[in-house]
Amino acid sequence: MSQHPQGTRLADTVGPMLQTPVIRQVGALPLLYPILEDLGLRAEVNALRPSKATLDLGRMALLLSLNRLMAPRPMYKVGDWAETTTIPSFLALPVAQLYDRRLERSMTALHPIIGEVWGRLVVRAVSQESIDLSTLHWDTTTFYFEGEYSDSDLARYGHGSDHRSDAKRVKLGLSVTHRQQLPVLYRILAGNTDDRTTAVPHLRALVAFLARPELATLGVRPLIVSDCKMVTPEAVLACHKYQLDYLGPLASDNTVKAVMGSVPDEELAAHELSYRPQRQPAKDQPFTPYRGVWRPFTFSSGGQSVVDRALIVWSAGKERLDQQKRKTYLKRLLDGLDSIRRQLNTGPYQKRDYAVEQVARVRRGNPAKPLVDVALTGEDGALHLAFRLNRERLAAAQRLDGKYALATSASQLSAHEALAYFKGQDRVEKSIAVVKGPLRVRPMFLHSDECIEVLVFFNLIALLVRAILAVRLKRTGLTDSVDQVLLEFAALSAVDQPFSDGSHVSQLGTVSAFQQAVLTGLHLSAVSRYIQADRSVGCGAA
Repeated sequence: MSQHPQGTRLADTVGPMLQTPVIRQVGALPLLYPILEDLGLRAEVNALRPSKATLDLGRMALLLSLNRLMAPRPMYKVGDWAETTTIPSFLALPVAQLYDRRLERSMTALHPIIGEVWGRLVVRAVSQESIDLSTLHWDTTTFYFEGEYSDSDLARYGHGSDHRSDAKRVKLGLSVTHRQQLPVLYRILAGNTDDRTTAVPHLRALVAFLARPELATLGVRPLIVSDCKMVTPEAVLACHKYQLDYLGPLASDNTVKAVMGSVPDEELAAHELSYRPQRQPAKDQPFTPYRGVWRPFTFSSGGQSVVDRALIVWSAGKERLDQQKRKTYLKRLLDGLDSIRRQLNTGPYQKRDYAVEQVARVRRGNPAKPLVDVALTGEDGALHLAFRLNRERLAAAQRLDGKYALATSASQLSAHEALAYFKGQDRVEKSIAVVKGPLRVRPMFLHSDECIEVLVFFNLIALLVRAILAVRLKRTGLTDSVDQVLLEFAALSAVDQPFSDGSHVSQLGTVSAFQQAVLTGLHLSAVSRYIQADRSVGCGAA
């Protein structure tokens, strides 16, 4: 047995040099970084924005993308988060340089190129993962801001379906593929943008994207599935101009109601559709098949007209909902009118002007008001309020129960296919939910439109990576969701043992059986790669 000099032990020599070990998160880095590497994020950023700086912009882009995927948080905490992970050592990122102003400068430097970088990444994803572009789903959503943002062209007060008008907002328009739910195209819009004006600019942007040399050879002209903002005369004519097909619901104006009301129940009953929802019906409400028949529908704008098709759909679930809503609104209206009638000619209700205001208040915003005839007669102190159900209008409303119209220019679609594609619209809604949930945009600490746009860009990169991970998991036969897999990898860590001389040694923690099964199934490198500096991503590499 060998002796240490002067009888000392190794522990006696090394012990005084040991400092407190630090546990650092590896997390899902072994799953996420290979996708960013395959997409070429760092290389594309550095090619479009070359720099001789020691810390190149491409590595900062990798850091911000990984942050959005692993621990999305306000920008001012990114450096603190990075220090708790193995990312700085793996990417050769000095933690001391990840301060707030550095991150802000990086985002400002990235702003001019994010559009081209996004296009290149999506094109590469489409090619590498064999993404089907034949059907796209498009929708818009809103993000809310805290702070004044007095100089912002994007953060504006507006009105949306959530009826919030107390906070400034920015809108995001997003297209995702039908099959793989992969984000393809996005547009950032001012918060006060009218949704009805967004469809035509979106179509132009989509045509420009499909014209990229890498995609033009595919000759793809996708079916665009959306809500009613795509189905306006202007947007429909634009689809015909650009040779794009559309599918979406018609807003229920009088013309559409007349078409729906003209379809006999007997005809609908004879045309059941094969579509079946994934969600199982309640036991007390057995599933009743959807029904649908085609009708021609004309769109006109700017002196031009086209005739497309409208699928008149009947749904048992919508019929129940329509009936319940009408019952609720009618009761609310009739009760309110009855309350006014009982108080007439007493107190303030002696004044006709006051009574008129109260009747208007009760009717305001109530969808059932066309179904009730109201007459207030007499002068101050001698007022009379009469109201009755309009049976003719009620019958007309009942004939529309459960019905809605889906318009399309896609002549090849059967009624079954049209309904199935439309029901798939929740794909973009799920993607938006990811952006607003796990990848939550938190813009309250950003003070320029440029930084807001760059933050959204990194959230969309994260969404792109998640979609690719889902494709790869499915391809290998793994049935776990992306969220489940990321959660299982969150605990993966390494112990960093620093020494007083400035050196350190890292040791990987335990890799669980689940984690190893995923890594093996995806044919990924050993996790040990991510606890030490990677020469391929270090200084000077692109």
